[in-house]
Amino acid sequence: MVTPFTDRTRVSLAALTAAAVFVIDTFTRLQSAVAVLYALVLLIADDGTSRLRPSRWAYPCAVLAVISFLINHGGGADTDEMLRLVASLAAVTIAALLLARNRRLREKVRASDLRYETIFNSLALAIWEHDFTQVMAELNALKASGVDDLEAHLRDNPGQVAHLCGLVRITHANDAAMRLLGRTGKAGFFEHLSDFLPEEDKSFVEGLLALGRRSPTFETECLVRGAQGELIPIFIAMRLPTDGNGYDRVCGSVLDLTERKRMEKNLEAARLERDEALHRAIIGGLSTSISHEVSQPLSSINAYLAAARRWLDRRPPDLAEARRVIAQAQHAGEDATQVIAQVHEVVERGRLERSLVPFAPLIRRAAEAIRTRHPTTSFDLTLGDGNEYILGEVQLLERLVSSLIGGGLNASHCPEEQRAIRIATSADGSYVRLNITCSAFTEPAVPWVSDRQPAHLSAGGLSLCRAIAQFHGGSIRVTRNGEGTGIDIELELPRACDEE
Repeated sequence: MVTPFTDRTRVSLAALTAAAVFVIDTFTRLQSAVAVLYALVLLIADDGTSRLRPSRWAYPCAVLAVISFLINHGGGADTDEMLRLVASLAAVTIAALLLARNRRLREKVRASDLRYETIFNSLALAIWEHDFTQVMAELNALKASGVDDLEAHLRDNPGQVAHLCGLVRITHANDAAMRLLGRTGKAGFFEHLSDFLPEEDKSFVEGLLALGRRSPTFETECLVRGAQGELIPIFIAMRLPTDGNGYDRVCGSVLDLTERKRMEKNLEAARLERDEALHRAIIGGLSTSISHEVSQPLSSINAYLAAARRWLDRRPPDLAEARRVIAQAQHAGEDATQVIAQVHEVVERGRLERSLVPFAPLIRRAAEAIRTRHPTTSFDLTLGDGNEYILGEVQLLERLVSSLIGGGLNASHCPEEQRAIRIATSADGSYVRLNITCSAFTEPAVPWVSDRQPAHLSAGGLSLCRAIAQFHGGSIRVTRNGEGTGIDIELELPRACDEE
């Protein structure tokens, strides 16, 4: 900013120059257009910031040139002397016009700079400007020395990476960047990238590789150190020069990820709390139905053993029938052991782990396993193309699907050869669905549908199935089919993308 003292000095120097030119032009006999030197007065007086316009000096200089001409020549001037006067006045006029044009251009540039600075500092997005000139010189020197694999070279020379980081100058930063890093003024902002980028940061190596490849853009997440030494997570994006010029002013747009990371942490904690609550709900539902799960095979064992005793009490004993019912009792005992093992597995696991599960293969495995236990039942499978995925706990999902299929079959009291079950999957952009239709029932399936008296279910009843479905963000609907002789079951679960 120009001070009043400097203005006065400039005006005084311009006035002295004008007086000197006037004296030389008036009181010497030089055969030249000395008045042309009045253009120097305009150049001295105008520095682009003075409040006086060039015309304010051009008029007095022109008047002085005319007065000097009249004093020396009066009305008897010849053609050469008149031409010298005209040339002097033309030089002063042209100088004044050029200075006026330059002043207008400078005012436009100043207004543009002010507008840019206002926009730059008004942005909520933090921006700082890097100078990679010295870094590019070092990278070019490495390439000229025969370093072909820059990534391996930087990995083997961490000291050089730190040196290159110290060469990156920070030339400009907006107000949002000041607030982000806890600085109060641009004079106190970090001068080099190494001043606020931690030494253990790996993103700078990625940036060096992008510079070496002449990549047009570079984006990364990293941590920077604030004024108080705290680490701040940020996302930075830069557009890099590709023509070899402009590395002295590479702007980086910076997004503060502190709130996002905090929200992600809170969401993860909430999800874990929800999973634990749902896990407790599953365990609670399992405890309410375990008596039915275990009591049914135990009752079957007692019945089979009683039947075996009757066959053995006959005279002569029917050993073949006794062996058959004992084998059935053994199978019931194995079912009870499997139930206890499943309960123990769920309880022992504690926190459940989710993974990406293909939906159609999950249904196919469960259906094939149940088909082997019911070889005379008619199974009709219509499954998707295998591109549908769900995010969940694999073994719980297997128990859920097996329970729904097995529960539908066991809700019927007719012979197996009269049962028919249709299993189909479908999907849209948000959900995947499993539709199970059990038909040819001789009795309505009211107990299983209403959940008042659950029939045999391998995962503990409809209430437990619904708890597992809710744990995965889904739902179950059970209704009578159109003939009233069976039930329709629909399982709906959120669809996950295979890129997750």
